[in-house]
Amino acid sequence: MKAAVTTYQQTPQWQEVAAPPGGAGLVPVTMTAVAIHNLARGVANGTHYSSPAEPGAWVGVDGVGRLDDGTRVYVNAPGTVAERLYAPAAALVPVPDALPDVQAAAAVNAAMSSWMAMTVRAHVEPGQTVLILGATGASGRMAVPLARHFGARVIAAGRNAEILAAVGADATVDLTDSEDAVRNALRAEKIDVVIDYVWGRVAELTFDSLAGRGRATYVEVGAMAGSSAAVPAALLRSTDVRILGSGIGSFTRDEVMTARPAMLDAVVELGIEVDVVTRPAADIAAAWTEDLGSSRLVLTL
Repeated sequence: MKAAVTTYQQTPQWQEVAAPPGGAGLVPVTMTAVAIHNLARGVANGTHYSSPAEPGAWVGVDGVGRLDDGTRVYVNAPGTVAERLYAPAAALVPVPDALPDVQAAAAVNAAMSSWMAMTVRAHVEPGQTVLILGATGASGRMAVPLARHFGARVIAAGRNAEILAAVGADATVDLTDSEDAVRNALRAEKIDVVIDYVWGRVAELTFDSLAGRGRATYVEVGAMAGSSAAVPAALLRSTDVRILGSGIGSFTRDEVMTARPAMLDAVVELGIEVDVVTRPAADIAAAWTEDLGSSRLVLTL
């Protein structure tokens, strides 16, 4: 059989591999679609904290496939860019009939990032105002309707004016404006929850807007604008602000697995559709470095 294998020094390669071993509690899955998102790329490039110590592992951290009885499932397990794998039964979630394989593969990681941030970390409540930083990226765009699903008023902030106008937020902030303009736009709002996919300087401007404004929860999900941000000591002393992270390790695997069915149902209910570009898994080396803009790469098998 074949699978995509990490090299760390080069793009992953589609190659012949030994068939995976079975075992007690492991279920065979024939893969059909795998999204290549930031987490999958980081693990495959050797730059993520969960990357294997040495190259040679199979690429992919999740995807969609079929059980031997034909049941479609979402799989959360290492090495999903493969014709077939064995995964723990606990790592499998049925995919709703109304959600095609490619969309399910693309949606879960993107939706789960904000779903867990809003339900497990920040506990978004109806009537709150939620600011989405990075709302023009694949995950950020999905966070907007999910926040509205929880009854929140949504402010979308991003660097693409065309996408900002189309995400369906109650208000928008153009992050290409001057820092003063961004700071003032954020300061004009009473923000209860921040879901941040960018971090860096944008986070620092947002901290300024939260100072002295009452209770707020800031959830860091991604770091597309920088891996560090300065947190003013005075902010933490003068304002009831909680700064949290949301990602692998900040919630339990059981919490993730418990959340997935409801999250998948919400994706269907809200009619969320991810902008995807599909490529055969055999073409992973060429597709890996392809400029797809804001679209998400999904490999098909």
